[in-house]
Amino acid sequence: MRVPFAQAFSPVDRSSSIPLNTQIVFQIDEAVRLGRVQRGDLLPSEEELCAGFEVARSTLRRALAQMESTGVVTRERGRGKGTRIETVAPIPRTPGTFDTVYEMIAASARKPITRLLAFEPLVVDEEFSVTAGFPVGAHIVHILRHRSANDVPIAALENWILATHVPFASQRLERESMEVLLRESGVRIRYAEFEFRPALAGAHAAFFGVDATVPVINEVRRSFDAGGQYEYSFHYSHPENERVGGRSTPPPRGSE
Repeated sequence: MRVPFAQAFSPVDRSSSIPLNTQIVFQIDEAVRLGRVQRGDLLPSEEELCAGFEVARSTLRRALAQMESTGVVTRERGRGKGTRIETVAPIPRTPGTFDTVYEMIAASARKPITRLLAFEPLVVDEEFSVTAGFPVGAHIVHILRHRSANDVPIAALENWILATHVPFASQRLERESMEVLLRESGVRIRYAEFEFRPALAGAHAAFFGVDATVPVINEVRRSFDAGGQYEYSFHYSHPENERVGGRSTPPPRGSE
């Protein structure tokens, strides 16, 4: 399917300080993220794109070359061919926030798909107590899920939560956000401690569609409410389909 220009794009803003080719990249990225164009779609012809964006052919080609280098598009030559969308935009996630991957997928105009792999009661032994921070003998529930955006793998999620905080049926985790269910159960998070650790795809390799030795990022988090720690969790990010990043602002400088 060749996407009409007006369906997904608009002319670049020549009053902006952002380079024209970068604006084109941003527009294509946003169109993919919002579902205006899909994997396998053909973009308008170069002539139509230049006319629509109101840019020179050289500017357009710089933008397309940049996106081709990252695998977002491929450029084919021949009748009925052109620039084709190959991958979807990664799901963004900001460290240190309580935005969930479920919410970020939904905000990207894609459907969160969850496969529940484990939901089992456990009793904390001495070894796991040292690792996770729970007291020995505590009753917890171990939960393992694979989360996708439509058919694209995004993250492997593993949680150990105090059993008193998990009154909901396991089936609800396949269609609802964990955080929503915890809030519904009366949990009010006060703060979380987290760190990022390097890991290998390992047991999640088949889901991610990569080799088991491919490195991934694992966010290890401990969550606390008024009663203390109630959760220990792992968040393994797909090496390409989830983008971890943010923005930092320096504090105001004092007068000299």
